[in-house]
Amino acid sequence: MTLTTNRASRPRAQTLANAAALALLLQIPALAFGDDDKNPIPKVGSCPVGYRTSGNYCIPLQSTDKEVIIKLESCPSGYRTSGNYCIKQK
Repeated sequence: MTLTTNRASRPRAQTLANAAALALLLQIPALAFGDDDKNPIPKVGSCPVGYRTSGNYCIPLQSTDKEVIIKLESCPSGYRTSGNYCIKQK
């Protein structure tokens, strides 16, 4: 009895391995930011008060539930200005 290997399965196995590696790499930015409750926001100019720069993002220094939006012209009612951002007042 002769044992044969299916050569067609080798490229498929490599493709699956590559897909798994890519999925892992896509998780690295999320891991770099740490806790899920520290949601990064896109950096526009300087980060708002209570945030630090990390690449092209601003990351809260501590867990926060404050709503932060990018300021276009002026902040909407109920928000205060912090650089190029608007932070919802409590």
